[in-house]
Amino acid sequence: MKKIFTLLSLCLLTLSASAQQYVFTDKNGNVLEDGVTITCNEVEDDGFGGIALSPGISIKNVNANEGSQLAIEATISKIDNGSVQLCFPTNCHVYNATGTYEPNEKATLTTGEVKVIQTEWLPTAYGECTVTYKAKGYMGFASEVCRTLTVKYKYAETRQVWWGYVSNDTPKNGLGVQTADTYHCAIFIPGNHAIVAGKVIKAIRFGLTAPNATDAKVWLASSLPTTINANNTLQMVTVPDKELGKENIDVELTSPYTISSTGVYVGYSFTITKTNTSADLYPILTTGNDAPNTLIIKTDQTVPNWSDLNGQGFGSLFLQAQLEGEFEDNTATAADFGNTYAIIGETGSAKISVTNAGGTPVSNIDYIITTDGVASAEMHANVTKPIEFNSTGTVEITIPADATIGSKAKTLNITKVNGNDNTKADVATKFTLITVPELVERNVVVEEYTGTGCGYCPRGLVGMEKLRAKFGDRFVGIGLHQYNSSDAMFIATNAYANISFGGAPSCRLDRKAEIDPYYGSRNDVLDDFAEEMAIPALAKVSVSGTVDENLTKVNAKAEIEALLNNSNYTLEFVVIGDGLTGTSSAWNQSNYYYQYSANQMPADLAIFANGGKYGKSSVTGWIFNDVALCSSYVNKVNMAPALGVLASGEKKEAEYTLTLPTKTTLKNALKKDQLYVIALVVDEDKTIVNAAKKKIEVAEPSGIETIETDTEIEGFYTVDGKRLSAPVKGMNVVKMTNGVTKKIVIR
Repeated sequence: MKKIFTLLSLCLLTLSASAQQYVFTDKNGNVLEDGVTITCNEVEDDGFGGIALSPGISIKNVNANEGSQLAIEATISKIDNGSVQLCFPTNCHVYNATGTYEPNEKATLTTGEVKVIQTEWLPTAYGECTVTYKAKGYMGFASEVCRTLTVKYKYAETRQVWWGYVSNDTPKNGLGVQTADTYHCAIFIPGNHAIVAGKVIKAIRFGLTAPNATDAKVWLASSLPTTINANNTLQMVTVPDKELGKENIDVELTSPYTISSTGVYVGYSFTITKTNTSADLYPILTTGNDAPNTLIIKTDQTVPNWSDLNGQGFGSLFLQAQLEGEFEDNTATAADFGNTYAIIGETGSAKISVTNAGGTPVSNIDYIITTDGVASAEMHANVTKPIEFNSTGTVEITIPADATIGSKAKTLNITKVNGNDNTKADVATKFTLITVPELVERNVVVEEYTGTGCGYCPRGLVGMEKLRAKFGDRFVGIGLHQYNSSDAMFIATNAYANISFGGAPSCRLDRKAEIDPYYGSRNDVLDDFAEEMAIPALAKVSVSGTVDENLTKVNAKAEIEALLNNSNYTLEFVVIGDGLTGTSSAWNQSNYYYQYSANQMPADLAIFANGGKYGKSSVTGWIFNDVALCSSYVNKVNMAPALGVLASGEKKEAEYTLTLPTKTTLKNALKKDQLYVIALVVDEDKTIVNAAKKKIEVAEPSGIETIETDTEIEGFYTVDGKRLSAPVKGMNVVKMTNGVTKKIVIR
C-alpha cells in the first residue's frame, strides 16, 4: 500500500507541475487568462435553418508532459432555452439542461498543437446561457483541472428604437430670441451613457413648426463647433424645406454612426427669416424637465456662444436619435420623490416616476422599502398604462405607515420588472415618509410678483384669475405689487416677508420654486397648483379679522394646531383687497401684448392682444384682485406673536393688529366688503405649511354697544364659539337670554 501511495503522489505532483501547460485561446490565437469570463453574442446561421452562437475558442498544448491527454468538461449554470453542443476531440454531444457533463473522450496534442473546441449555444428564443469549460489533463487514470474558461452566451434582439432625453408624447413648449436669426440646437450623449453607449445612430428626429423656418440641417459633432458646416462636423444632412412645419421630422443619416467612448453631440440648425407668428418668435421645441447636456443653444446674432440652459426652467430639447443595438429587458429605475404621507396605523400611497430602459414595456413592478437598514417584504404594484422604452410613467405604490408619528428617511428599490429580476435592482430611490395622526387639506398660497409698470404682467393677472376660478377657497392669492413704486398698489419690500424674485411676472407656490404665474413650471400653472394642493398640510389653521369703520386697523386672530411633534412654526398675517381700481395713471397697467395678434396668443390672454378689449399699450379699467395691502412685517421684522415649539395636537392662539394703507389713492379704492385677512404658517425651511383666508368683518362703530337692560346676558363667546369668563379685547359674541346674539368689539 505504501508503494502505491507513493506512486500516486508522484503522478499528482507531476500533473500539478504541468497544469499550466495547456491554455485556452480565442479565434485570433490570443491566450485567454485562466478563469476569465468572456461574452459571446455574435449570431451565426447554424446551416440547418436555425442560429448558433459560437465563442471560437481552442485549446493549445504549450509544454505538457509527453504522454498526457486532454479532455474538456462543461458545466452549464444557466440555459434559458435551446441546447449546448460540444464536440471534442471528434464526437459531438448535446446538452439542454443545467449540470456538469464529464468528458468521455480525450485528445493527445503534441507540443505547440492547437485544437479547436467546437462548441456553441443553439438558442430557440432570446435569452442567455452560461457555460464553464474546464481543460482536464490526464496521466493514466489521474486527472487535474489545468485551465478554466467561462462563456456567457447572450442572444438579444437587435432593435431600432427612438431614444432621447425626452419622450415624444409630452406637450411641447416654444423657446426663442424673438427675432430673425439662425439657430443651432444640440444635446450631448456621453460615451458611457447607461443605455446609449456603443449603440448605432441611424437617424435624427426633431420638430420645427415655425412657418418662416428654412435651411434646416441635422448634424453630429465630436465637439461643439464654432461654425456649423461639413468640415466641422462628423456628418451633416440637409433637410428639404418641404419637410419642415411638423413636430416630428425624421432625417436619416448618410451612414450609421457608432457612439464612441468620447460621446457625441447631436444637433440641428435652421434659419428664421421673419417673425410673423408665435412659432417664429419661439421656434425651438422643448419639453420635459431641465438636465445637463439636454438643451445646448446658440444663434448667429443674438446668442453667439454655446450655452447649456440647464437650470433655467426651459426643459430639454425635443430631439431624438434612432438607435440600433441590443437593449436590456427588465431595466427600470424610479426617481427620488421627496415627502409622502400616511396616517399612523394605516398605509399611504405615492405616485412615483418610473423610467423604463428595457425593450419590453413595463406593466408591473415589485419593490422593497428599507428603513434604518431593515428591508421590508416585497410589495407589488401594477402600472395603469404600460411604460414604453425610454419613457417615464407614473406608478402608484403602497407605503406602510411607521409605528410612531414623525418623519423618517427611507429608500425604495425596484426588485422585479414584469415578474423578472430588475437589472437595476441595486439603484435606490430616496424619499421621506411622514406619519401623521390625520390627513389635513392644504390651502395653497400663491405670492405673485407684479406691478403696473411691467409690460408682461397681464399674463400674471390672467393666471391669478384662472386660479381663483378653478380652485376657489383653496387658492390663497397674494399679489405683491413691488415692481414699480409708481404703482397705486405698491407695497414696500420692508413691509412684507423677504421673498426673492428673479423678474416679473413670477410667483411662488407656498414659497417654493419660482415659476411663471400663467404657464407654471411647464405648461399651465393650474397643474402646479393641483400638485401642491395634493400635499397634506402639517398644521391646521383658522383665522378671523375685524376692521374699524374708517378702515385703518385690522384686528386679526388665528388658531394653529400642529400635527407633528417639535413643530417650530412662524405665524404671519397678511391683509389683501379685491375689486381695486382707479382712474389716475397710477392704476394704468402696462401691456406689451398689444403688439401681437389674437391668433398668436392663448385664448384667455387674447384680450390683451391687438384688437382685444384691453389691446393697448396702457390698460385702463382693469379690476385688481388679491392685492397685498399690509402684513405683520414692520421694517423687515415679523411682529406677529411667536408660536413656540408645538407638540402634535397642541393648539396655539395668536392675535395681531395690522395697519391699512393711508395713501389716499389706494385707501379710496378699498371696499369694506372685499377685504380679507390671511394667516400663514411658515416652517423652519421658509416654506408655507398651511394657510387660512377669511373675509374681514366691519366692527361696530363704538367700542362696545349698549345692551338693552330689560334682557339679561347669557354669556360671552369667541367668534368660533368658545365661552369666555369675561369680555376680551377684540371681537366678542354676546348671547342674550332671549336668544338674540350680538357681536361687539372691545378696543
